[in-house]
Amino acid sequence: MNEQRAERVILVSLMKSGTHLLQELMVALGYGMYGQARIPPEMKPVFGADERRRIAQMVYDQDALASLESASEAGFTEATDQAWEALAWSWQIRFGMPLKTWYGMELASRELASRELIDRTLRRTVGSNFAQTPPGVCWVFNEFDIKKVDGHFLHEWADTGQPRIIFNYRDPRDMLLSMVNFLAGRTGRGFSNFDDFHVFSGILQSKPGLNEQLTYALTDRSFPAVGDLERMLWLLHHPNVCKVSFEELVGPPGGGTAEARQNALTRILAFLGVTQTPPDLADRLFNREAFSFYRGQIGGWREDFSAQHRKLAEARFGEALSLYGYT
Repeated sequence: MNEQRAERVILVSLMKSGTHLLQELMVALGYGMYGQARIPPEMKPVFGADERRRIAQMVYDQDALASLESASEAGFTEATDQAWEALAWSWQIRFGMPLKTWYGMELASRELASRELIDRTLRRTVGSNFAQTPPGVCWVFNEFDIKKVDGHFLHEWADTGQPRIIFNYRDPRDMLLSMVNFLAGRTGRGFSNFDDFHVFSGILQSKPGLNEQLTYALTDRSFPAVGDLERMLWLLHHPNVCKVSFEELVGPPGGGTAEARQNALTRILAFLGVTQTPPDLADRLFNREAFSFYRGQIGGWREDFSAQHRKLAEARFGEALSLYGYT
């Protein structure tokens, strides 16, 4: 689409900050999506045979690579799919993602052979650059804790400015309200595969109503998404990170403005080096069919927070509200 377009992108989009808006954008720009968010099959990366061989060379030993030469088309596809999954999971580990907490000790109940392949891949690629991962992929994460991210990656990024990193955030009061509605089952589509979500969902569903659910969420510092804005503050300040908010990107369907949305899009496109876009790009972003979509509105907390909730939110988010420009 664009010769100068960034080949690799990392999207750090805080939980319940409108990740689907950025996913729709990146797919419209021609990227395949990989990461923590619920990603439908049509959004995932599609690799050609040459790229699949290159991925396999990073993952498999010589004997396994030799067997690929005589494999059937189906066997080749299956083996290289497994190689991509192992490579991608190894990078999640290098990025410090709490995989055992989210998915369990065996990484989402994967068979032992798959887990061994991930471990071998991590050992083989531990000193590799992110630039060796497949081009055309946007990796999406809900957090990117600098204290946990692999130092080799940080050095590569600081030296080259690649991959391009986009940071998406939202008013923490709306993030918390959205998370409560999500985990309480109001979205009607379940609440993801993260194991700790089952725990918090059980707690919320034991409460008699939204008022009590919000009180709990605002007072339990372990509640999902609480504290994320503070830990990701380095992204907000780094000059080589493109910052964007839900309030900017959601546009008129979510209570925002077309002007703010267009300004945000212009900033992102310039950051990615994109010069050609679909004519209806802005209209593609707001997707009511997104997995965890509920209302998708700016300032919903104002309707649902009691006076007590507002005081609790000010005490809990006061510094973050100021730092991120929310009042």
